[in-house]
Amino acid sequence: MTPFEKPLVNETGNGSEPSPHALAGKPARTVEEEVFRSDLNHKLRTPLNAIIGFAELLALKPAGTRQNDDVQQILKSAREMLAIIQRELGEAGAEGANDSTTTTATTTTGPDLSCDVLYVEDDAVNFTLVERILEFRPAVRLLHAPRGALGLELAQALRPKMILLDLNLPDMHGSEVLRRLQQELTTAEIPVVVLSADATASQIERLLTAGAKNYLTKPFDLDPFLAVVDEFVGASASASRAA
Repeated sequence: MTPFEKPLVNETGNGSEPSPHALAGKPARTVEEEVFRSDLNHKLRTPLNAIIGFAELLALKPAGTRQNDDVQQILKSAREMLAIIQRELGEAGAEGANDSTTTTATTTTGPDLSCDVLYVEDDAVNFTLVERILEFRPAVRLLHAPRGALGLELAQALRPKMILLDLNLPDMHGSEVLRRLQQELTTAEIPVVVLSADATASQIERLLTAGAKNYLTKPFDLDPFLAVVDEFVGASASASRAA
């Protein structure tokens, strides 16, 4: 080494943790930044859940009539993610970027209506994904409630074997739905599994303490999801008959 050469210094020490010298000039994140990061994390997980889920279905299933539908769902969710990035991160053309529409399902109770799994979820794409996944459990009957109040009504009327619960519902928070389910004698024993893009540890602990039997964060893997269904619905015997 010549007198004019300097040894290369690794600012992060061992390459994994930044040294105090490296962090000295970096300002701490503000509360607003932390809230923004948390909110963006949540928003991006929802379309990612659909993209990954439908892609896994395509990988598992042979080509058929459902394949084009699944591809369209992937494209729709990818466009939704792009719109979120444009809107939240200030890219050009953000205005009007999210022109996708969400259909709202409606369900009415009747004498012949029954279900094994009730999914309380306002996003039609998320419901369609679970509907596709449960084709691997053809004996399982799935019903959709796009609002919390309807979910409570159907749970009391039909007493499903299991309830899948989203948290960000248009009429009430999922935690309120869980609380009301726990309060009613007719629904208190129904296992509730939360499916949410909120991966905050404190939120997960709070909902499990409140009575949820499990908490799966979006995006979730197919095998653990089906294992939960098998645990609470007892659908494993039908797996061999899946398409």
